[in-house]
Amino acid sequence: MKAFMIGALVGGAVGYDNGAPHSRLPPLGWSSWVALGPGSAHPVFDYCDEASVKNSVDAYLSVGLYDAGYRHFHLDDCWAHTRNSTGYLTPEPDHFPNGMKPVVDYAHSKGLTFGLYTCAGTYTCVGKRPGSKDHWQQDADLFAEWGVDWVKMDWCNTQGMDPVTPYPKMP
Repeated sequence: MKAFMIGALVGGAVGYDNGAPHSRLPPLGWSSWVALGPGSAHPVFDYCDEASVKNSVDAYLSVGLYDAGYRHFHLDDCWAHTRNSTGYLTPEPDHFPNGMKPVVDYAHSKGLTFGLYTCAGTYTCVGKRPGSKDHWQQDADLFAEWGVDWVKMDWCNTQGMDPVTPYPKMP
């Protein structure tokens, strides 16, 4: 037993490498929750747009978070608008007129991973935006198409649901 304990202490840590950038590092990062706003008017509760997200990515780098080892940028509940006629999520058209992919690509161009918010329920926690309930695979496929690296899935508007069931459904 003593040899095992010494081996465990001396052997070092091994992180799971799933191929995603920075997946072997602790998930150090920043979330946009109640932090963004148009122009210099921030923070504005429940607000984000393409410019504020890109400005935040730039600020992330300029204040030294990247140099300190932080690699994960997360856009929280503020971006979704509705589902289209085929059930796919669409971003707020006035705030993301170019869609979400250019925003994700911008974060990637700066060496960051990009996380995106959704909710397990019918609606997100704020703003009655569409949640992922009964659209698990469809949403996961869309997020992958946009290049999203990781997803934060909240637990609001989930009446009658058991968390054991939906979380594994979001691949």
